[in-house]
Amino acid sequence: MRYTINFDCKTHHISKDKKIPILLRVSINGVHDYLNTGKRIKEIHYDKENKSVKSGISGFSTITSFIDRQKVRVENIISDFEKKDEVATISKVKEIYEQETGKVKSDCFYNYVEETIKWEQANTEISENTLVHYGTHLKKLKEYRNKLTIHDINKAFLEKYKSHILDTLGQANNTAYHAMCFLRKYTKKLFDDGKIKPYPFAKFQVGSPFEVERDYLEPEELTKLHDIYDSLELTKITRTAKSKYTKYKEFNVGEKYQEILRYFLVACYTGLRHSDIKTLRREHIKGRFIVKEMVKGREGRRKTVRIPIRKRLFSLLDMSNPTGKIFENPVMEDAQTNKYLKTIMALPAVKIEKHITFHCARHSFAIISLLLGIKIEVVSDILGHSELTTTQRYARVVDMLREQEMNKWDKMAKEEFNSDNSHAIICPGCENIVLRLEKSVIALNKIPLICPYCSTSFSHNLKGIVPELSTKLPEYS
Repeated sequence: MRYTINFDCKTHHISKDKKIPILLRVSINGVHDYLNTGKRIKEIHYDKENKSVKSGISGFSTITSFIDRQKVRVENIISDFEKKDEVATISKVKEIYEQETGKVKSDCFYNYVEETIKWEQANTEISENTLVHYGTHLKKLKEYRNKLTIHDINKAFLEKYKSHILDTLGQANNTAYHAMCFLRKYTKKLFDDGKIKPYPFAKFQVGSPFEVERDYLEPEELTKLHDIYDSLELTKITRTAKSKYTKYKEFNVGEKYQEILRYFLVACYTGLRHSDIKTLRREHIKGRFIVKEMVKGREGRRKTVRIPIRKRLFSLLDMSNPTGKIFENPVMEDAQTNKYLKTIMALPAVKIEKHITFHCARHSFAIISLLLGIKIEVVSDILGHSELTTTQRYARVVDMLREQEMNKWDKMAKEEFNSDNSHAIICPGCENIVLRLEKSVIALNKIPLICPYCSTSFSHNLKGIVPELSTKLPEYS
């Protein structure tokens, strides 16, 4: 590669104070261009014939040493291309030099991202949910900083923005993680296109998503919700609001609650995500199975799941809708659905004091299935997991629940009980203490017992009623 780097000035660019810009004329393989160093000298200090700074002027050594440093900087840029076995062009060298010296005209980051997303939408397969999330990230970023150029994104900016999400907005760690992933995606594109240098995330670690304890419905809670749905209690709920024309106006909100609870229950019985419930149609019902390609997944690698339909699930499916959709009205967006679910869970008829979101239906399906004894491989296949290890996180939750229940045996084995929380069962025949237990250990109304002293068989009511004497067993020698 042939290249030359020379000092030059364009004398026709004279400022009001009679100064001209210090330029470098760079030529690579016969193609040349000028690089602006950002410094100026007086016109009278420039030797036009020799293209150099006149000696003997004030600050001569300072100016010449500055020019030499800029020449070395350009040489290093060209050398980096040679080390990478890449072809150095004058436009590439100029772009990198201007970035390093801060003389480049910086493009708007928001415009770049919006144009790139439009291109992705037209040329790649990108889901509607992904576009919604991208829009949310952009909106949050614009609220934090109204104007943002592609060169404003550096390590300091990333740290401040992450702190803003966590501390100022008070959002979860996973929310901050996904926001940083969004930024990383498009700054990486900028870096790969040669528009920015250095790469902002080279010294900033995004990390990995935080493991969070997800709330889920227990079997009794799921049964309770379905019973409430069947009873149509929610459809009777109304709200009173002020109106322009009347002082108060009453409107029904229960129908909307009933509708949202319906497709939430379908998700609980199938393990389908919100995006799959939203696109569920009658054509996906194949006999006694739901057969559907999952919306989430990479192009060409999306998994098709086969979910058996059982009685309670079938009662929620609308097979008569002429549109072919399982749900007559369009399924609401995820965020709006979660707001309604929060309200439903707080209703007096429901009173489930958990942070239940739509995705909790998927967790509930997995955990309840494992509690019922369904094999983990079957659960993993229905959920559409590509790896069994993904399903095993639910198995760990189930193991913890079982361990908590089995700990009650340790409580029963204690020799001494706290008198305030203990319960003594006395034989009605010989009045000896047959058993001591903690009040919260056994969740039964009655417990059948046989006295080891007089062989009396009786049932003890744990609610405090007098023991019921049954029969006295015969004594054996």
